[in-house]
Amino acid sequence: MPKKNRHFSILRLIESDVESQQDLLDSLLEEGIEVSQSTLSKDLKELGIIKVRAKNGRFRFVQTTERDVFHAGLMLRREIMDFLRDKVRVHNLVVLKTVPGNASGLSKFLDEIGWPEIVGTLASVDTVLAITQSDEDAERVIQRLDEMIAGG
Repeated sequence: MPKKNRHFSILRLIESDVESQQDLLDSLLEEGIEVSQSTLSKDLKELGIIKVRAKNGRFRFVQTTERDVFHAGLMLRREIMDFLRDKVRVHNLVVLKTVPGNASGLSKFLDEIGWPEIVGTLASVDTVLAITQSDEDAERVIQRLDEMIAGG
C-alpha cells in the first residue's frame, strides 16, 4: 500500500479510541494494512502525531499541526533574523540571500510554515528561491518577511 494511503488510514484511525501503537497496528491489520512497528513509528513522526493523556485519564493520539506551525513560525523568524541578508522579488519568484550554509534551513521553515502564497522552495548554499503563482503572491511573501523582520 502506498505511504499516502497508509497515512490517510492512520489519520482516520487516530480519531477513534486507539490508545497505543499496538492498538493502531492491530486496527491497520484489520483493514489489511500490514506495517512494522518501526514503520508505524516513522509514519507517526512524519504526520506529527503524538500520544497524550485525555481528560478521562486514558491515552489517545493527536496530530500536532498547530503546534508545529507555531514552532515553524518561531524558527523561521529566527532564521530570518540570524541569516537573511537580502531579498529580491522577480515577478512571481522571491530570491533570498543568506549567510553561506544557511539557505536550506530557511527553505525548510518556509516550506513548513505553510504560507499559501508559496508553492515551493529550492535552496543552494546561500540562496533560497521561493516560487509563487503570481506577482501579487510574491509581493505578499516579501511583506510577510518584512513583518517578521520588524517583529510584527
